[in-house]
Amino acid sequence: MKKGIKICFSIIGMILVLGIVFFVVDYNRVQKQEKPLFCIKNPAGTYMDGGTVEYFGLGYKVIDFNTLAGFDDIKIGTWIMDYNDFEEEMKAYENTLEENLQSNEEFNRSPENVTIEVDNITVSLESVSITITDNNVDQYGWGVEFRVQKKVNGEWKELNYISDDLSWIDIAYELNEDNQLTQKLDIEQYYGKLSNGIYRIVKPVYDNGYINIYSNEFEIK
Repeated sequence: MKKGIKICFSIIGMILVLGIVFFVVDYNRVQKQEKPLFCIKNPAGTYMDGGTVEYFGLGYKVIDFNTLAGFDDIKIGTWIMDYNDFEEEMKAYENTLEENLQSNEEFNRSPENVTIEVDNITVSLESVSITITDNNVDQYGWGVEFRVQKKVNGEWKELNYISDDLSWIDIAYELNEDNQLTQKLDIEQYYGKLSNGIYRIVKPVYDNGYINIYSNEFEIK
């Protein structure tokens, strides 16, 4: 009996020592803005903000922030540390970024100079292709992110993603010589198959804060 208790205490002691060693190593890496070594990715901890990822270590948690607004930081803490704990810090970063943009550069652009056209030939339950035409002098940064809205009783309603474990590639595409960009949107990956109804695509762009630009309507019959 005593031998069994000693073995249990020895195992617990080894786990504690390993936990301390792992934490110290990952803590030092985080201070250098490097990803942790002794953590596993949380399958439910990928956020739809541009690519923030959550990791669990032996008694600690790491959140690697990578938002569309450009907030790029790594935080380490206990398992109860939460994404929303840093909401004020992220907002402060976005406000500072917005102020810097306003003070350093004035952009010659407007949403009125942009159209997003759905190619009706490509419309299906799973996907759709759109053509973005941006005739601004200073064009917007066009990434892969999109949202889908459905018209319900004459009002536009935002559809819910099928999972929280989804992320967007943080990349911006160049427009062609006609100021256009064609994108095929994998709707099924983010929303599942669409049911019958009238829809539109929403593309967020940064213009002294994020704004939405909408496509024309399309119908699923």
